[in-house]
Amino acid sequence: MYFNIHTHHSAHDDATLSVQNLYDDFERASTGILCSLGLHPWHLENREQLLPVLTKLADLPNVLAIGECGLDKLCHTDCDLQVNVFKQQIGLANKLDKPLIVHCVRAFDELIKIIDGQPPSVPVVVHGFNKKGSIAEALIGRGIYLSFGAAILKNGSPAADALKQMPADRCFLETDNAEVPIYDIYRAAASIRQISEEAVILQVQQNFATVFKYSK
Repeated sequence: MYFNIHTHHSAHDDATLSVQNLYDDFERASTGILCSLGLHPWHLENREQLLPVLTKLADLPNVLAIGECGLDKLCHTDCDLQVNVFKQQIGLANKLDKPLIVHCVRAFDELIKIIDGQPPSVPVVVHGFNKKGSIAEALIGRGIYLSFGAAILKNGSPAADALKQMPADRCFLETDNAEVPIYDIYRAAASIRQISEEAVILQVQQNFATVFKYSK
């Protein structure tokens, strides 16, 4: 079984367990799909209407995580608003005892400051990681998990370098919005870490069971 912990596409493969991210239309969680729900920093204009719906539906057993949520300095959303909504979702994740999927773009110093000041009581996964090793070390040192996507397909990318060096029990794989099969991500991860694809599958499966408390 391949585990794709963060995708924006519907899963159509019996060999893959995918967690589909919903940043709006939260009512889709009522259909029973495995998903995560969160207010993305790009889409906070309707937060007052969406937050009560998120809070109501996030407790469903098929909602495996809160997020993606977080900080993004490239979007036009006010930074203080991003921080405030992010902290609210940390609180929701803590309350529901569900992991937090984090989106972070050019704001890792701010993310670390928030984590240090308001340590979540649940596992935290930074998705789509593609930064240098020192940032990876700072996050892992705080108990944070990293999820890698299509960036590891590029030789010499920061993501590939970080994946090569990081502890196996802190790693996840994903496709996010990329039109790339999750199998390609796993094959690349196996090559980068110089282990078998089966070993990668088994490790991610173990990490998934630990963090998401879900078994099929």
